[in-house]
This record gives sequence, structure tokens and C-alpha cells, in this order.
Amino acid sequence: MKKIALISTFCDNQEKLNLLKENITKIKSFDVDVMVISPLKLDDETIELSDYLIYTKENPVLNWPEKSYFQWWGGTFNGQKIKMITTYPDYGFAGLIQIKRMADLSLSMDYDIFYPMIYDININEHVESIFKSHKKNSFFPSMRDGQVWGIGLHLISLDREHLTRFKNLITKESYLIEGDFDAFAWLHRAVKLIPGIIEQEPVEDLIYFLSNVDFFDITKTNKFKCFVHKTNQDKMKLVFYNYGGVKKFKVKTTDFYEEFDKREWDEISLPFINCDSLIVECEDEVFDLTEEINKIGYNEFTKYD
Repeated sequence: MKKIALISTFCDNQEKLNLLKENITKIKSFDVDVMVISPLKLDDETIELSDYLIYTKENPVLNWPEKSYFQWWGGTFNGQKIKMITTYPDYGFAGLIQIKRMADLSLSMDYDIFYPMIYDININEHVESIFKSHKKNSFFPSMRDGQVWGIGLHLISLDREHLTRFKNLITKESYLIEGDFDAFAWLHRAVKLIPGIIEQEPVEDLIYFLSNVDFFDITKTNKFKCFVHKTNQDKMKLVFYNYGGVKKFKVKTTDFYEEFDKREWDEISLPFINCDSLIVECEDEVFDLTEEINKIGYNEFTKYD
């Protein structure tokens, strides 16, 4: 039987690239061909290791208000309750589209078994046994940092018939049909339509790009933190925190400049619902936050009793 691994990637640093190359080498040692898709240019070594490589500018990451993930934090300061809500992009559909594009190409060739997978899985004895078997309709739970999800996109094993069914289910309309769906939830529904077999033992990935991410602070300084209230429905607000006493902040945009003496969690109300630039100065240090505010989908700050 001819087999091929269909590897989805977004290798934007050397650690990810090294793991991709390591996994390509391991997979090829199992007599399995490799197809890689990437929205980023890959180095010559990765190109030489791969049997097929798709370089594409297509990377349909979804964000607010179309679709996004939510994070929230709540606490109490000086007897007053505080809540911050933020959104961040949903990468699930981008990953599914990569599978669809590789499926379209690989199904035009004479392969029998296909392994859609992500680039950073832990190829242990369990995963090696999957590549060496002839499972033709298997989906696997996903594991990260000891937590297991019932089904995931880390690794799938399909024959031609089931890959065709699977890739035909991947549409933006199906992904957006319910707003609270993510890629795992979409997959739970899709596997019933194929129908597919959910195996018992999970497959683990090794790199999680959202580990240790502060979803709320946009300054990345140890002097203070800053949350921006930006809903595009009411006026923007800045909230500085994680420092003691009072600090002086100078806030500047294209059409606005003002100085503020503020304690932690004091709100600074701005006279607009959005802006195209934001510069904050504190203790003779200047922070250009323009790029960060332009990435904000929906941020909400509330104080309540």
C-alpha cells in the first residue's frame, strides 16, 4: 500500500521548523511519503526532505466579529469587582483548509492511505504503530500538557473514500454554522457524517503557541500592564495596572494628547471609539502600541459592585 502524510504547518520560528524536519525524517523512515503545506516560505532543507510541498498565501484565520475565541479574567481591587473580556483569532478553519488543499492534490495520485496531521506531534511508539498499520478510517483524541480532548486534528488515518468524504465536508459555511464551534467541535460533528471511528489512545503535540500568553496586557513591559477597552460600539478606555502608587501616563494619538495621573485600575476614557495610532509615555519610556490596538477584535472592561 502506498501511504502519504499530509502535514499542516505554520512554522514561524526555528524551534517549530526543527521539529517539522525531525518529524518528516521519522515519517519517511516508515516508508511513508510526505506532503507539506505552508503559508510561510520554508528553507531548502525542508523542501529537499519533503516529497511534495505546497507554498500558499492562503491562511484564512478568522477573527472577531466573524469568529473568535474568548478569554476573560475577573478579580477585586479595593472592594470593587473588575472583569476583562478579550477575543483572539480562531485558527481552526485555516488548519482544515490546509487539509482540504493537500487532499485535493494527493487524491489525484495513486496513494492508498492518507495521514492528515499537524507538524509537531510526538511521534512515539503509538504514533509509529499507526503509520505502520493500515487503519483506513481512524480519528484520534488529542492530548496537550496531560489534558485530553475526545477528538482532534493532530493525526487522522484515512483511505481514499473516507478522505474524499472528509475533505468535502470542509467549507467555511459548515465551520461557521454555529458560533460557539471550534475545530474540535466541528470535527465531532464531521466524524458522525463520514462516519468515522474514534480510537482510544490520544496523540500529543509538542508545541503550543499560546502557552504563557498574557491575553490582556498589550505593553509587554515589567513597569505596568495595560488593557484597552475597545468594542467599536462605545468610547475606548485605557486601564493601567500591576504597579503600586500613582504613575503619570502621557497618551497620544493622531488627534489627541493628554497627561494623566492614575492609580491601578483607574479608567482613562478617550473621546473616540477607535483610533489608528496609540503611543503611551511613562517614566521617560515611550511605548508605541499602534500595532497591538489594531489587532484587537473585541475588548471589554467593566467595574461593578
